[in-house]
Amino acid sequence: MSTPRKHPQSPSELEFQERDRFDMVYGTNTTTPLAKTGFHDIPNLAHGKAYMASWTSEIEKSFSLIHGVLGKAFPLYSFIDIGCGKGKVPIVWRLECQRLGLKQRIIGIDYYPPFIDLAQSNHHKVFGTPGEFICADAESINYGSLGSALITYLYNPFDDQIMNAALKALRRLPCIVIYNIPTHTDLLGQHGFELIHARSGKNQNQTTHIYANHPHRG
Repeated sequence: MSTPRKHPQSPSELEFQERDRFDMVYGTNTTTPLAKTGFHDIPNLAHGKAYMASWTSEIEKSFSLIHGVLGKAFPLYSFIDIGCGKGKVPIVWRLECQRLGLKQRIIGIDYYPPFIDLAQSNHHKVFGTPGEFICADAESINYGSLGSALITYLYNPFDDQIMNAALKALRRLPCIVIYNIPTHTDLLGQHGFELIHARSGKNQNQTTHIYANHPHRG
């Protein structure tokens, strides 16, 4: 007896599964995109990108891979979503930690104050606490104050100028970089980061590169 073949999901079906479904399940507000024309004027606005939420499956896949690579060392790393927007990535990451009974410092950083308020509200709806979200610019924040070793998540949040400045600071620490929709990959190599994993799909949201700048052992 042959197994029925699954038909490919349409773009609207994928959008529902990867973005809308999350908000329906948790009562959060992470899905609605926001162009920069809707932002208040803030420093470095010209270098940032419009807001879109990461796909749920890409966050979960990245978590699974990095947890497998780091093994027992995983809780020793702080997780930082740089350009966290409305906070979906830190929420999903914490849900994955809870599922495995892991404790880890999880932080969201964004330069747009209203996003920090929304991220805290969304986190509270899921966990009953505001979480740890910091209003700061990726170019100037002291990453060393956030942990002695870092896992950083980038959903293509800014241009090459801010990317270069952030990597210049991050390279001083043991650091793993999850780069979803990787636009400025040349800069990672320039700052001593080695590609350890790459995956892609038909949609740009399914393209993720993971880099590390230090030996990693499970």
